[in-house]
Amino acid sequence: MSIPESVHNDPFINVKPPEGPIGPPMQDQHFLRGSTAFHKAAALLKFDEVDKLLAEGCDDVDTGDVLNQTALVLLSRNHYDPEDVPKAVEMINKLMAAGATLVIDGKCRRDDYGDSCLHLAAMATCKNGAAIMNCLVDHLPEGPIRAQLVSARCKNFGNTAIHWCTLSDCVEACEHLIKAGARLDRKNRLKETVLDYAIKYERIKLKVKYEALLK
Repeated sequence: MSIPESVHNDPFINVKPPEGPIGPPMQDQHFLRGSTAFHKAAALLKFDEVDKLLAEGCDDVDTGDVLNQTALVLLSRNHYDPEDVPKAVEMINKLMAAGATLVIDGKCRRDDYGDSCLHLAAMATCKNGAAIMNCLVDHLPEGPIRAQLVSARCKNFGNTAIHWCTLSDCVEACEHLIKAGARLDRKNRLKETVLDYAIKYERIKLKVKYEALLK
C-alpha cells in the first residue's frame, strides 16, 4: 500500500517520502510546544501512565498543543509498527471512554492545519492499515450525520477520508467508509472524485468497486 511516485508531481499533494524509521516509539523531539504529560503517555501507548493520570483527575484528555492537536489527534496520525496498531486502537477506545472529543457542534474536531482525526487516520492507512480508521468511524454518531462527517473534505487538498484511503489502496478502510455513508461524488481541489483517484493511481480493485456503486 505504498504511495505512488507520480503523486509527488501533484501540485496539491506534494508528499515526500519519510526519512528514517517511521514506526514507534516517538521521541521527545516529536512532541510540539504545549504537549502535556497526557499527550506523551497516550501517544507512546503507555497505558499505566494514562490510567494513573486519569485516576489523579487529569483534565488534559481534550487539551491541544500549539497546533491544537489533542492526544486523540496524535494517535490518529501516528505511524505504527504492525504489532502496535491494536494497542493504538485500544488507547483510542480508552480516551473516548474518558471523554475525548471527536465531534464538536456537528463537525469533526480539526487541528490548525484543517485536518480531522478521520483525515489523519486515512492518510496513515498507507502504514497502519484500516484498524485505526475504522475505529474512529465507529465512534462517530449514528444516523445521517455519520455520512456527513465521513464525507467532509480536509482544508489544504480538499480530499475526503476516502480519497486518502484510495491513495493508500486500503480497500478495507474504503469499504468501511462506504458503509458509513461516504459520498463518492465529492471532488478535491483538483476536481477529482475517488473514482478519478482510483484510475489515476491504478487502484484496480477500488476502481471496479466505485464503478459498480456509481452505476
